[in-house]
This record gives sequence, C-alpha cells and structure tokens, in this order.
Amino acid sequence: MSMNETINRIKIKTRDFDEIEVASSEIITFPNGLFAFEEYKDYILISPLGNGKCPVWLQSAENPNLCFILFDPLEFCADYRVMVADEDVAVLDMADDNDAKFYVIAVIPENNMDATVNLKSPIIINTRNNKAAQVITADDYPIKFPVFAKEG
Repeated sequence: MSMNETINRIKIKTRDFDEIEVASSEIITFPNGLFAFEEYKDYILISPLGNGKCPVWLQSAENPNLCFILFDPLEFCADYRVMVADEDVAVLDMADDNDAKFYVIAVIPENNMDATVNLKSPIIINTRNNKAAQVITADDYPIKFPVFAKEG
C-alpha cells in the first residue's frame, strides 16, 4: 500500500457491515442524489459475494441507515437496454457507453421470496469517473419485476 492510499482512506459506518474502510477513490457521487434521497450524494458499493457478483450494497457514505441492495438487470432481463437521455449523459460526464455499469434497486419485503427489482429506474455508474445517476427510462420496463419465479 502506497503512502497516498494510506492517506486517502476513509471510514464509513454501514447499515449491515459495521464500519468499513475504503479508498476515497471508491466513493461514487450522485450529483442529483437518488429519487427521494436527493440530499445524499456520496455512496460506496459493497460486494459481499466478491467483486462483480450481485447483489451489491449501495451504502450511503453520509447516512449509515441509507443502503440499497442492487442487482445487475441482465440477471432478470437478458435483453435489457436503456436509452439514456442526453441530460443524464451530461450528469454522468460519459463519453463512452463502455464506461456505463447498470444496476437496479431491489425491494426486499419481510417475505424475501416476494422481492422485486425496479427495471424502470436503473442506476447508472460511470466506471471511469465514479459519477452516477438514477434515471427513469422511457423504455417499457416494470417498476416491480419479481426476483423469484412464482410456482404454478
């Protein structure tokens, strides 16, 4: 670990993982916040199953109780494609589609078999600069898509 990495590490209190230490470069900034949580701008991704494996936790760096569980939308909809509006591209400062990572927020009720994901309002993270936005897509996707197939 270099001297810069030591200096640029921060501790974040989390809802589900106590306090963790991350590099400041891991902070993901939502310039416009998330819907209904606009005042919170800075988050980190926590991958308990390992990097690149979902679900991942989107933990607020500012509020330990504010945390969302995210999935890769391709796990539920193999042909998931979203047209990103120009104003969202501007917020993300995204020059290249290859820099975009899409996630969808899960809603997990008491009976976790009734969990749903919101395919209509994905989160897009520009992996090049860690700017992010939650968008409402004009595409015809459901707000509550079941995570688990129903029997019968």
